[in-house]
Amino acid sequence: MARKGENIYKRKDGRWEGRYRIPNPSGTKALYRSVYGKSYREVREKLFAGKQIVLHKAGKKSQLPDKMTLGEAAGLWLEENRSKWKESTYATYRSITEKHVLPLWGTQTADALLIDPPVSLPGLKEGEQKKYSGAYKHQIQIITSQIFHFLDKKYHCGVPQWLSPAAPAQNRTVTPPEGDKLRRLEAYLSTKAEEKDATSIGILLSGCCGLRIGELCALQWKNINWEEGTIQIRGTMQRIRTFRQGETRTKIIISDPKSRSSNREIPVPSYLLDYLKKLKGNGEGYILAGKKKEYLEPRTLQYRFKKILEQLGIPYFNFHMLRHIFATNCISRGFDMKTLSELLGHSNITTTMRIYVHSDMERKKQLMAGYRLAS
Repeated sequence: MARKGENIYKRKDGRWEGRYRIPNPSGTKALYRSVYGKSYREVREKLFAGKQIVLHKAGKKSQLPDKMTLGEAAGLWLEENRSKWKESTYATYRSITEKHVLPLWGTQTADALLIDPPVSLPGLKEGEQKKYSGAYKHQIQIITSQIFHFLDKKYHCGVPQWLSPAAPAQNRTVTPPEGDKLRRLEAYLSTKAEEKDATSIGILLSGCCGLRIGELCALQWKNINWEEGTIQIRGTMQRIRTFRQGETRTKIIISDPKSRSSNREIPVPSYLLDYLKKLKGNGEGYILAGKKKEYLEPRTLQYRFKKILEQLGIPYFNFHMLRHIFATNCISRGFDMKTLSELLGHSNITTTMRIYVHSDMERKKQLMAGYRLAS
C-alpha cells in the first residue's frame, strides 16, 4: 500500500518501488520514472534525488548527451582541468579515477547515475571498503562529486543528491609505538647521528619537528637559517605516475608544499642543529643525498626506516607516524593549538584538533576524579 502523497509501494517480490513524474516533450500524456530499493527509506531517498534533478532541469535545460558515460565525462574533466592543477594533483586524481571509479561504473551513463545512485561507496568495489582509510574514501567521493559538478557547469544537468555534500572522512585512531620502543629507536638514531649518518639525522628531524617525508627529502642546506636556528619548508618531493608518451612510468617531482600554510619556518632543537652542522661540512644541495643521485627520494627513505625498525626488533610503523608522535607529544606538553597547527603546516586549527585532539576514557576518569558540585 502506498503512503499518502509519496507514490511509494511495497511490491509482491518484496522490493519497494517509487514513481515520480518527468517532463514529456510532446505534452500528450504524463510520463513517470520508477526507482527501486530494498527498503522504504532507500526508495524515498532515490525518489527525492530524482525529483530534485527534474526541478533542476526545469530551471536550466540539460544539454547532457544522452549516451555519455561517466568514463567519458571523467576524461573530459581531467583534460580540461589538467593545466589548472599541480602535476601531482592531476596524477592523484587520474590514478584514483582509473583504479576505483571507472572499473565500477565508468560504463554507466551519467544521466542514469544522476537518478539511481550506486549501493556501495562510489569508486570502491565490494570487499575494498575496509582496505582504505576514511580520508582516502572521502577523497574518492569528492572526486566523483567534482566530476558531476563539472558536468553540471558544462551541460546544466544537475548534481546527484547522494553526492551533495560528500560524507566527511572518518579519522582512524592513531596509536603510537610504546615508549620503551621509541626510546630504543631514538638512542640508535642518536648514536648514528654522531657518526654523521644522514638518514638517522633526517629521521630525528622529522620526528622532532613534525616534517612530512616529502618535505624532509626536499630539504636543502640553503633552507637552514643557522643564525635563527630554524629550517624553512619550501618544497615537497614525491614520486608520481606519468601519463605522457615517451616518459618513464613514474618520476620524481619537487613542487611547492601541500598548501600555503605548509610553507613555514620551524625552530630546531639545538642538539639537532649540532648534528646538522657536523653533517654539512662544505656540503651543498640536498641534506639527504643518495649514493647515485643528488637527493634521497621518499620511497628509499621509507625503506631504510623499515630496515632500522627490523634491526631493532621494533614492530613496523609507517614513517608518517613520526609526525603523529610529534603532534601527540606536543599536546601532552601543553602546546597551544595555534602554535602546533603552524608547526605542522595545517591550513587551520580545526584540522589539527580534528586529527589529534581526542580524549580516551582514562583521560576522562582522571579529569572527573574527585569532582564535586561545589568545587
